[in-house]
Amino acid sequence: MKTILLAMLALGALAASVPASAGPDWSVIERARAEARARHALPCAQSAHAVPASGPPASPATAR
Repeated sequence: MKTILLAMLALGALAASVPASAGPDWSVIERARAEARARHALPCAQSAHAVPASGPPASPATAR
């Protein structure tokens, strides 16, 4: 009886470990890569408000 129980537990442990060794889901990875490429291809919504390369903007106190 003890041998059968141990064999069933071992079989259950082996069955539970099979999905962990299946590997990565490549369709999800490729979809995420495509979304990242599309996101970087579109212009940034905040680019119109970006600080110019000449330096930081003048504060209201020094602009007077």
